[in-house]
Amino acid sequence: MKLKTDYKKNINDDNLLPLVNIIFLLLIFFMLAGVIAKQKELHDVQLSVAQLDEYIEQGTNVLFIQKDGTIFVNNQTVNFSDLKRTILKLDKEELILAADATIDSSGLQKVLLILTESKIKNITLITNDDS
Repeated sequence: MKLKTDYKKNINDDNLLPLVNIIFLLLIFFMLAGVIAKQKELHDVQLSVAQLDEYIEQGTNVLFIQKDGTIFVNNQTVNFSDLKRTILKLDKEELILAADATIDSSGLQKVLLILTESKIKNITLITNDDS
């Protein structure tokens, strides 16, 4: 003979434990992803965009370096050996430097060293805007 007993089903919450684990893992993932994205934005350098005509109208000194190494200071050709003397004769302590993209870094570095040794305190390097 079978006796009926009041059997209460125990609700087992063990099935929810993996779901809670996954939610916490997703929370940690998105917190870390947000921190990494903020650091990337922090180190992102935005280059200034300017037209060369704006600087020329202000009377700023301009130095051009062509791909063959020819140097122009304020539209006058200057030998590399006379560059420091020409820079020292300039009336302003700021200069715009526009170099050809195909010159090597050693040629540009030599010019920058001469500018650093001279009285030039503000050097603006003009680049192309690829956008």
